[in-house]
Amino acid sequence: MNRRPGRHPGGDPRRDDRRPPRRNIRQGDGPPRRAQSGIGGGLRIVHEDEAVLVVDKPVGLPSVAPPGQDVDNAFGFVKEYARDKARRRGVRAWVIHRLDKEASGLLIFAKTETGFHWLKEDFRAKRVHRLYAAVVEGEFPVAPGGALAAGTVQNYLYEDERGIVHGVDSPTRAPRVTAPLERGAGEPRLAVTHYRVLAQGHGRALVQVRLETGRKHQIRVHMAKIGHPIVGDRRYGATTDPVQRVCLHAVELGFTHPGSGQMVRLRSEMPGAFKMLVGGADAVKGAEQPAETAAPSFTVSAPRQPRPAESVGAAPPASGSWEHVAGWYRHLIDERGSDHHEEVILPGTLRLLRCAPGERVLDVACGEGQLCRRLADMGVLCAGVDGSPSLIAAAARADSRSVYVAADARDLSAVKLPGPFDAAACVMALMNIEPLTPVFEGVARALRPGGRFVGVILHPAFRAPGQTSWGWDDRGRDGVRQYRRVDGYLSHGQREIVMNPGAASSGKQAVTTITYHRPLQTYARLLADARFAIEAIEEWTSARASQPGPRAAEENRARREIPMFLAFRAVKAS
Repeated sequence: MNRRPGRHPGGDPRRDDRRPPRRNIRQGDGPPRRAQSGIGGGLRIVHEDEAVLVVDKPVGLPSVAPPGQDVDNAFGFVKEYARDKARRRGVRAWVIHRLDKEASGLLIFAKTETGFHWLKEDFRAKRVHRLYAAVVEGEFPVAPGGALAAGTVQNYLYEDERGIVHGVDSPTRAPRVTAPLERGAGEPRLAVTHYRVLAQGHGRALVQVRLETGRKHQIRVHMAKIGHPIVGDRRYGATTDPVQRVCLHAVELGFTHPGSGQMVRLRSEMPGAFKMLVGGADAVKGAEQPAETAAPSFTVSAPRQPRPAESVGAAPPASGSWEHVAGWYRHLIDERGSDHHEEVILPGTLRLLRCAPGERVLDVACGEGQLCRRLADMGVLCAGVDGSPSLIAAAARADSRSVYVAADARDLSAVKLPGPFDAAACVMALMNIEPLTPVFEGVARALRPGGRFVGVILHPAFRAPGQTSWGWDDRGRDGVRQYRRVDGYLSHGQREIVMNPGAASSGKQAVTTITYHRPLQTYARLLADARFAIEAIEEWTSARASQPGPRAAEENRARREIPMFLAFRAVKAS
C-alpha cells in the first residue's frame, strides 16, 4: 500500500485519527494467530476460513479509505494480509459492510467472489443479525415494576455536503443535496433502530441496539433523536467525552456462511469502560441476553399510523398519521365503491380465513369495518383496530355487532382486546406499516395456538409502485403483446404515493401516504420470527375488463396472467 502509518492527510493528526502502530507482517512475523491479530492496524482476527474473514476493528480506524484520501484503513490491511498469506499477488478481498471510524467491533470481509455476492445479498435482504452496545447520555424513565426502557426509532436519513447525517419524518422533507457524494448518500432512506436499556447510572445508560437497516451513522443519529446522544459523539450532540471515544461497539454479528449454509454467530466483548461509565460490571451483570429474546416494544412512530383516540389509553405515536387520508378512503370504499375491494379482496380474504360462527377474529387496520361487517353477518365475533380515530368512529356507527378500537397496529398490547382470537387479518395495509415486526408479534400474542393470520398486499413482484409498469411489444410472432416491466424487486424501499392523482392533477390538494416495498422473502422471514408457519399463498388478478377496442383482448389476457394482489394464510405455532 506504500503508506506511512499514522500520518494524517491534512497535516496535524486529530485525536480521533490516532491509530495503533502498524505491524510489519512481511519480514519473519510468521503466520497470524487467531487470538492476536497478524493483520496490522490494530485489527484482531475473530474468525477466518476460506470464504470469510471477520475482524474486531479498533476505534479510530476507517473501514475503507474515504474518497480521494490515502489513509490507513481496515480494508487496506485486510487486502494486504490476504495477499501476503497466499504469498502471491492478485489475491483479493471484498468489502461487505462498514463501521463508522469512530466505532469499534465486528466487521466482515469476503475472501471469495462467491462469498461476496452471497453476503451482500444477505445484507440487502436483511438476513444478517447485528447487535451493538452503546453508552448514551442521560437516564431513561423506569416503568412501574422497575422495567427498563426499550423501543424503536424510525425515520428517513440523508447525508449533507459536510458528511453530517440528518433525520426527517418524510422523504419529501429532505432538502436537495447538490454537492457530489457517494452514490445515493444524499437521498433520504428509511432507517429503523431497535434499542433496549441494559443498565443505567451516573447520568448515563448502557443500551443494546439491534439494526433493522444499516445506514451511515444510523445509531448515532437515532440515539440523538430521542434525546440520548452517544457519549463522546460531539458531532451529534454529546456534551461529555470521559473516555476519549464515541462509545459505540459492534458486539454481535450473525450470518449464513456462503459455503456451508450454516448460521455463524460471533461476539466481541464490549469495552470494559462502557460498563464502568454506568456504575461498573455489577450494574450490568445479568442484563445482557441474546438478541432473539430481546423483543423491544414500539415507542416512536412510523408514518403509517396516526394518533389514536385519547379514550383508548394506547400510547400515541410521536409523529406521522394516516388520519389525513381517512376522508379519501371513506369516499373510495363507502361512497364510490371499489371493485377490487368488493370483487376480489373481500371474497378472497373470507375464503382464506375459513371462519365458523362463534369464532373470534381480529381485523388489524380495519378502516371503516367492511371485513368486520361481513364476518358479523356470518355470526363471527369481530374486533377491529385502526390508527385513524375518524375511521374507527365511522365503523362503530355502521356496525354495533363488532368492537372497534383506535390504536397503533404496532402496539396492540397497549389496549385491551376481547381475545384470544381464532383468526386475524390485515388487508391492504401491511405495505403502509413500518416496522412490521411488532405488528406480527402483536398479532401472534392475540391469537390462540393454531390461530390463523391472513394478510393481503399488493403483489411485491409485479405491482411495486414506481418499480413496475405496463408496456407493449409488437415484435412477437403472436402479434402485439402487453407485458409487465419490473425494474426492481429485491431491494427494500419506500415511496410517497398520491392517493388522488386525478384530483391532484386538476389543482386539488394531493392526499399522500408512504408505501414500503419488501420482497416476499422478507414477509416470510418476519412471519417465521413471530412463530408463524405459512400455510397458503394465493395470487389474485384484477377483476376489471377493458372497454371494446383493438387491444382490449390482449389487455384482458395480460390482466388475467399477471397478478395484482398477493395473499397468505399463516398459522401460529402451538
